[in-house]
Amino acid sequence: MKITNTAGYALHAMLYVAFINGRHSVTIDQISEAEGIPREYLAKILGDLGRADLLNPRRGRDGGYLLARQRNKITFLNIIETMDGPFNPTMCTKPEDNRFGHRKGECPASAFFASMKRWIVKDLGSMNLADIPYEKFYSSSTAKAGANRKKG
Repeated sequence: MKITNTAGYALHAMLYVAFINGRHSVTIDQISEAEGIPREYLAKILGDLGRADLLNPRRGRDGGYLLARQRNKITFLNIIETMDGPFNPTMCTKPEDNRFGHRKGECPASAFFASMKRWIVKDLGSMNLADIPYEKFYSSSTAKAGANRKKG
């Protein structure tokens, strides 16, 4: 079971924007540099997050990105499913016509994987951007540098 690189990058981009938390908008270059995400790839990801109403793009001189909702209203599941579609950790949780069939029909482990999927989806849906201890991962100088860069 794996979350795609695209969803991982989206999660990191959203965490960075959530860390700044509206003190100023965040440019694509700031996110790319802070999170080590290739700029061209990030542009597509940010567009998808904007269309999903998770980010608000701002154009112009003070342009960049802000969260489209409060941090506690954006879950990890929102972000992952925006990028990857509905969460399906294994073929055994997909409808029969979307997976390789077992010779007797249903996957023998489907009950186990369905239970695991419910547990993971519940946890991802309960974890939101307000639950992160940002100060452990970002310094306050990171936010200030971004604000100063926009002014200068």
